[in-house]
Amino acid sequence: MSNPTRFPSVGWFRRLAHRMAAQTEKYKKLGVLDLTLVPRLRFANAQVEVYSITFKNYGCTAVETVPDAYTLSGAHSVIIDGEYPYWREMIENIQRHGHADLQHTLNYLTLPDWPLLLSAVDEEQGQLDIDRFYRYADSLQEFFNEAAAIETSFAEEATCASATG
Repeated sequence: MSNPTRFPSVGWFRRLAHRMAAQTEKYKKLGVLDLTLVPRLRFANAQVEVYSITFKNYGCTAVETVPDAYTLSGAHSVIIDGEYPYWREMIENIQRHGHADLQHTLNYLTLPDWPLLLSAVDEEQGQLDIDRFYRYADSLQEFFNEAAAIETSFAEEATCASATG
């Protein structure tokens, strides 16, 4: 790998967003999105990294790091929370196969609430926002499948820290 981007980082998620933007026809076929996805990665050293990825219409409109998922004010925010090794395994699987195999899709990893857990930021809209996640699952999975084309270096759990990588 000549110039890998660190996972997790704002830069890594933005690379996915750039790939999404370059393929508007592909995402138009999947349908409109209206969701803020909030990946929360938990590391063995008790550190947590939280990102906000805003999807609107057929693309990703913003990627940023946030101090806490519950400080977000974006509409339809859904937290996808899990331990770093499961996130890394999903990304490595996508890179190995060009897409997630059946045991590494967002659906498979979230439906039993383990190893990734979905929760809504807005308690009043709670289940409706989580339902949006599943309604947009094909588009969200394709977004993460863009990782197959991203040269990636992985954070080491002992030295993880937010980076723009």
